[in-house]
Amino acid sequence: MIGSAMSKASARLGASIWGFYGRQPVKDWPTLADAARALLSVDRALGLEVWGAKSLEDPGAGDAEIADLAEVCCAASFVSVHVRGVHMRWDPAGLRREIDFSKRVQASLLVLHPVCLGVSHPDDRLDVPEILRIAEYAAGRDVRLALENMVDTIWLLDRVLEAVGDDPEATNLGICIDTGHARMSHDAGREPVANYLERYAGQLLHIHFHDNHGASDEHLVPGDGTIDWARVLRVLDGIGHTGTAVLEVHPVDGTVAEAVRRGLTFLRSTV
Repeated sequence: MIGSAMSKASARLGASIWGFYGRQPVKDWPTLADAARALLSVDRALGLEVWGAKSLEDPGAGDAEIADLAEVCCAASFVSVHVRGVHMRWDPAGLRREIDFSKRVQASLLVLHPVCLGVSHPDDRLDVPEILRIAEYAAGRDVRLALENMVDTIWLLDRVLEAVGDDPEATNLGICIDTGHARMSHDAGREPVANYLERYAGQLLHIHFHDNHGASDEHLVPGDGTIDWARVLRVLDGIGHTGTAVLEVHPVDGTVAEAVRRGLTFLRSTV
């Protein structure tokens, strides 16, 4: 449970290692395992969201580094994986490798961008049979798939759900709502974050918590931008979200661990 504003919900809270790489100089990049250790040092009850690479262009970490990461992940309350940049395209074999990586680090969920399913434009054709086969492959490894909203992507999420099915229990494919992307969207009315969460309440498996001022994807600590967090947490309480949520913050000043600690304090004290 995040805080008193979520008294009925019991979302499990974690943090993403991506903040150690997103805006930090390459010379300061820790190993994947050290990044995970730093987050768990903030709060041993945290879950972890991990990547198999340190940049969008990085093809992936070596076997020894992944083995170290997998060992650290054993101590997390849950583990989710974010798809690597090299697989942010329609690549069924690559998605299966990401699912295998997820299984190796004991992740229960893999976050995908819509482009991973081959759709980013209204004219794109969905290969529904192959998407269902990928989802079944993931289910066989106890990994759930969560499709992340980008900016102004209600049309796209709806299209996938209409084609594949809108029951995650049946399809093994649900939704990850990214609060920062939702805040920047213009397709969900005056309260886009709350409206995205409410619209996909039935498919909501996972959340990325971060803030911005509505114009760019700043990945700020919650409370440092213009998202109405009291409203967001009330919505989550109202829909009874019991999935997972991670802080995905990219601090410009200070350490990632300090930013995560501050974000946790803010969320837990917001009513």
